[in-house]
Amino acid sequence: MMRSTQLIVAGLALMLSSLIALSTSSAADNLVQVKKGNRVAYIGNAMADRMQHHAWLETYIHAMYPQHQLTFRNLGFTGDEVKTRPRSANFGSPDQWLTKVQADIVFGFFGYNEALRGEAGLAGFSSDLAAMIDGMKGQQYNGQTAPQLVLFSPIAHENLHSPHLPDGTANNKNLALYTAAMAKVCQEKGVPFVDLFTPSKQLYQNAKLPLTMNGIHLLEHGNQEVAQSAISTLFPSADTISQDDKELERIRQIVLDKNLFWFNRYRVVDGFNVFGGRSKLSWFGQSNYDVMQREMEIFDVMTANRDKRVWAAAQGGDLKVVDNNLPKLLNVKTNRPGKLADGKYSYFGGKEAIGKMKVAEGMQANLFASEEMFPELINPVQMAVDTDGRLFASVWPSYPHWNPTEPRTDRILCLPDENRDGVADKCVIFADKLNSITGFEFWGGGVL
Repeated sequence: MMRSTQLIVAGLALMLSSLIALSTSSAADNLVQVKKGNRVAYIGNAMADRMQHHAWLETYIHAMYPQHQLTFRNLGFTGDEVKTRPRSANFGSPDQWLTKVQADIVFGFFGYNEALRGEAGLAGFSSDLAAMIDGMKGQQYNGQTAPQLVLFSPIAHENLHSPHLPDGTANNKNLALYTAAMAKVCQEKGVPFVDLFTPSKQLYQNAKLPLTMNGIHLLEHGNQEVAQSAISTLFPSADTISQDDKELERIRQIVLDKNLFWFNRYRVVDGFNVFGGRSKLSWFGQSNYDVMQREMEIFDVMTANRDKRVWAAAQGGDLKVVDNNLPKLLNVKTNRPGKLADGKYSYFGGKEAIGKMKVAEGMQANLFASEEMFPELINPVQMAVDTDGRLFASVWPSYPHWNPTEPRTDRILCLPDENRDGVADKCVIFADKLNSITGFEFWGGGVL
């Protein structure tokens, strides 16, 4: 039954006012058949990658199928192409990761990076896309059946009328060619195809505000409109979404919380320690890989715990997440114990350390700030002084990356000396809850 007069028209997404109303013809008309318990995986370029940080498409699908307890895992990675997907050594192949997440349905976002090669790369792209489809059809990521594969075209390039950015004319010419090529290959292979290029061009024309930050990467409200367009193509015969804007936003925030844990698992910052060369370092029969993979297992469980809250929210309720089922962290012994009874080291205090220094004639060393003075100043990895004379420092207590069982305390600190006596007066947390913040740069009145 239609519950709103506002329709989402295939190929053209309109902003939600209160409800999304969709056609109610046969469910067989949908491009993808969603079953209870299905696991959906995103693969592809920045379009796929950034979707987890806005989560509109996932939120809409949960709202459409509130009883289905669907699981979403984003395997996108900026720069990914159909044929080339660079990762850390020993990270695992695309098929291995799709098997790990037991994907029943795969949403693939490709074509933008490849389109930069222009007409010369078109034939190779079509061939690579066909080979990828054939290879994925031969897989059973869920252990039982071949995946339902849906491919999405790139969005169009938005002209932001900026002297610092291209207007997108040349880019759109290539994107149109690659979108048509994708449509052709998908038709030949019997794979559902969602054209985002054509409707996004119309969305740009109708928008009161830009939908992208730079012409090619969607802002949050732009992602929402494109997601609505995708929904209207994917599910033309789906039931009406009954949740209003406020309820959809509540669900989305819960989805985003779940996505944070999965992002830090799949996109762990220090891949060299977790998967690569340094993962092989070992002492006492225990390697970095052993330790780090246990932390990855913890991320997996914490993400799954938050799936349950998403399901509750989709049904109009909520659920308090209790992470009481986590694997235990491995006990790590140091390979170079200190001389103290517990194997720790003794360190000089700041002033004591200065007393041990040999300072050049005419120079002096002064203690400006220390961890003794400001406990937040732990594991500093970069310092810089801004134009107002304030010292900024990035601190990395979570080295080599955030342990999911502990609070996130990687920060950028500001240490001002307001009375100009050469000693920091206070420690201000400028940016909090970061992850492996190894460096920063002042820019535009703020910090990059």
